[in-house]
Amino acid sequence: MKGAVITLGMVALGIALWQSFAPESSPVQEFDLEEEQLIASYLLEGTRRHFSQDGVAADVLEIGEATRWQNSEETTLRDIRYQAQAENGALWDINAAAGIFFEDINELELKNGVTLMELTRDATMQTDSMRLYMDQKRAQGEQAVVMTGRGSRTTGAAFELDLQSSMATLKGDVRTEYE
Repeated sequence: MKGAVITLGMVALGIALWQSFAPESSPVQEFDLEEEQLIASYLLEGTRRHFSQDGVAADVLEIGEATRWQNSEETTLRDIRYQAQAENGALWDINAAAGIFFEDINELELKNGVTLMELTRDATMQTDSMRLYMDQKRAQGEQAVVMTGRGSRTTGAAFELDLQSSMATLKGDVRTEYE
């Protein structure tokens, strides 16, 4: 009996010492999966190419980062670069810091500063945000736009751009300054 009491006392002392020296455990966090958005897919540095009927790359979409959320039709993008070639041979290079890709309708909503460069004519357009309709190869922006070319700078309140014909239409309070 004396041995059982000593053993029980040693076990109790061991447990007390263990609890005093063991690190405190963090409380268990409970998440409500109904309210939390779950990442369905994530991509770091990716390239998507669309090819024309004759096998030439019709457009190229490069991204630094993409995140698709569960139960969402949208993919958020970072560090976006879209390149396309017009029927007349003009080369377009469009860059944006962020955007949303709508895969089902093949459209990009670009934001946080967008730069459109027509490389063959050395023309540049800059705006805060725009919508890029990749299937139709056209773009539309409802924000202020600045277009610069050889010897001129044109501003407007909005724009439409046909990437196939390289025809830009600036709208609302359009002003041009010549050098």
